Amino acid sequence: MPRRAGIRSALALFAICCCAQLFIGAASGQQPSSASGNDDLPALLKRMEANSRANAQFAARYTYDATRDSKTYNRKGKLIHHLSDRFVCMIINGVAYNRVVEENGQPVDGKEPIAEQKRENAIDELSKGYDFALEMIDLNPRDYIYSDLPISYLDTLFDNRVAGYELINGRDNLVVESTPKINANPASDRARTALDWKETTWIDVEDAMPTRYEVELLRDKNYLLKGGTLRREFARLPVTQPENSHWPENVWMVHGWIAHYSWRMFRTTNSSVCQADFYNYKRFQSDAHILEDSVQEVPQ
Repeated sequence: MPRRAGIRSALALFAICCCAQLFIGAASGQQPSSASGNDDLPALLKRMEANSRANAQFAARYTYDATRDSKTYNRKGKLIHHLSDRFVCMIINGVAYNRVVEENGQPVDGKEPIAEQKRENAIDELSKGYDFALEMIDLNPRDYIYSDLPISYLDTLFDNRVAGYELINGRDNLVVESTPKINANPASDRARTALDWKETTWIDVEDAMPTRYEVELLRDKNYLLKGGTLRREFARLPVTQPENSHWPENVWMVHGWIAHYSWRMFRTTNSSVCQADFYNYKRFQSDAHILEDSVQEVPQ
């Protein structure tokens, strides 16, 4: 059986590149009354998606630490595996680097982080920015489950309704429930994977950014069984001393996630609870400099 199972936390939730100027929309200020009904909901969802894509460029310039905890149970509810680890995250040129520094309370040796990064590189190559990847560590990354989530297609492929308002960290949030349209016409096989889920989204009304969202799997996907849930939370970080005029006043970062899911493999059904927390955010920038007198003629 797999040694462990975990749901990958996307370092840049929305990996679609776009102009940084799109983020200006998140700082323009939307009042709660402007999204009080379903009539204004499509426009709000479009702004949220554009703002989120732009925000990803700024979020990718941060490093942060993360802790992850995963528990696996058999069908009788007995704990059969428990793994916890801690790692440092950064993104360089769009590639996520996760350096594992601790596993089950013990420091890891030099070889394990290298092996882990090779696996992460393989996942990045296969996922191509998918919102979701289910990792079964002992399986080949080609056998992992990759999927987009409704958050990327709410205004085109989903029926949405306002479920109410909720105050989160003192800020107004619109709660939106989304289910796949019966006549949805996805433009690609990748977009089609988003229709396997339904979603509840908490949208910060002022910034038009997701504060959290929770998805539920509506049908089995290979060995992953329907009914599993994934909930992601985001933190609004103030940006001090912007480096240039393009930096916004605030950046939204993934703050944590928790997943409950079950899978069936080799006629055996197991379930897992996996969660991660992110903290110690620091703005990161890598530069290359040529030192004086360091350039030499290349030998033939």
